[in-house]
Amino acid sequence: MKEMLLKFLALLGIAQAGSPIQEGQPAYLFSLKNHEGKVVNLSEYRGRWVVLYFYPKADTPGCTTQAKEYTRLMPEFEKLRVKVFGVSTDTVESIKRFREKYGLAVEFLSDPKGSVAKAYGVTVIAGFCSRDTVLLNPELKVEKIYRGVDPSADPGRVLDFVKSKIR
Repeated sequence: MKEMLLKFLALLGIAQAGSPIQEGQPAYLFSLKNHEGKVVNLSEYRGRWVVLYFYPKADTPGCTTQAKEYTRLMPEFEKLRVKVFGVSTDTVESIKRFREKYGLAVEFLSDPKGSVAKAYGVTVIAGFCSRDTVLLNPELKVEKIYRGVDPSADPGRVLDFVKSKIR
């Protein structure tokens, strides 16, 4: 049913589903602006685990919960040398306000056209990303994909998975 609805919305020009990227494939290398307006190149993170968590809209309940939980767990991610990026179609200005309002430690990236989201198979409906998380290994290959995640459980699940791979 969900697939039919997405196809219908795509025909109307409201939704754009990305091609389903597979685990084991090379990461889509991108350059996006962060919450400070600085360009971030994914290729610079080769040799580290990278979390790309896609979320619909900054400063909404689910997105705030997810960002706060990633922030709470950030010391553990950093100890394991895991880089966490929150990615959405929000503007640089809105992600900056969001980060400052809640004192978040996540580095947010602005994907205004949703092109990076689509490259990772994230559905973009009416300009909002679906809530998906993509974990990249140190070789910058897709290690794990979580679709339609629970915002409060996602950060802990991702951290547990990385810990299981590193130990």
